[in-house]
Amino acid sequence: MKIDELKIKYKELLSLEDSDDGIFEFKKLLLESDEDEIIQFHIDILNDRENQYLHRDIRSFFSKRKNSKKVISLILKKINEGIKEPLLLADLIQILGNFRSPLAKEIIVKEIRSSVRNIRYKCIIVLGWIGSNIDDLNILNERMLNDEDGQLRGYSATAMRQIWHNKKNTKNKITIFIKKAMSKENNKDALTGMILTIQELHKKKLGFKESNYGDVTGNVEEAKTKTIKMLEKL
Repeated sequence: MKIDELKIKYKELLSLEDSDDGIFEFKKLLLESDEDEIIQFHIDILNDRENQYLHRDIRSFFSKRKNSKKVISLILKKINEGIKEPLLLADLIQILGNFRSPLAKEIIVKEIRSSVRNIRYKCIIVLGWIGSNIDDLNILNERMLNDEDGQLRGYSATAMRQIWHNKKNTKNKITIFIKKAMSKENNKDALTGMILTIQELHKKKLGFKESNYGDVTGNVEEAKTKTIKMLEKL
């Protein structure tokens, strides 16, 4: 399919009252080719954010492309050339993470202290997916201690938990980091991420329950007290 035809189909998709009515046909057409101009068009339409569900679908389609190496290469090239749209940069970092590309680390190191929250957020979660060593844990620990957003401090802890899922020998280091962070943390969102991580690493019931969908229940202050007591015994 030629790029002009694809652009027409995309406009038709945008004109629909419900994008679900045309999304599967458009997906098939979009993924027919991994030519440079098609992938570039795919990247460009990530800037259309009026329909959040359509945007989410468009982003997820990258992982269905046949030539993942080419997609990663073009995304890295675009990022290195400079991106003015912060939300696009955040999306591209997530896509690299979806591919589990270790090449994303260089971008993460550069952008994880961005003034844009969504960029920091995507850097944190992607580093959790692809991280594997003490350097990665150190980067997350810095965010867990210093990020201005309490929720992101908590996500930094759960990103460490994600690394632990793949590298069990990180348990002690993560525990040391979180023990120090909790000693001065009062934000409920941050504490939730830290406690959930300690619970799972040490297989302890510390007051929180987490559903398969990520929903968390429990009293933060009570869980904090139990967790600190447990950590003091280590």
